[in-house]
Amino acid sequence: MRQPPKKSRSKTPTSNTIAFRVPEELLALLDAAAKKLNVTRGELVRAIVATHFESQPPAIADDLSKLLSKASLIHRNQARLLVTILTAIGKSPREEAVEIARASLLS
Repeated sequence: MRQPPKKSRSKTPTSNTIAFRVPEELLALLDAAAKKLNVTRGELVRAIVATHFESQPPAIADDLSKLLSKASLIHRNQARLLVTILTAIGKSPREEAVEIARASLLS
């Protein structure tokens, strides 16, 4: 009679293997850093990847959001400036100046 497979009693979480190729120069740098830190190459790469995903993305997303907000403000100010120049210096009607700004800067 066939017995059911034994359940694993390991309490460690499931993990997967990732493999990729690197140039010799990068491999030498990784090996030197791993030796200096007294860890394996795999432990070092795993720590680098974990650090990247655990600490940087929120900061990067926040910086990107601030940058996009500033760019949007600059863009709107450019359109306002164009309307002012077209109406004050170019003597264009305001409605026409607004349409030119929309067509050239805001679309």
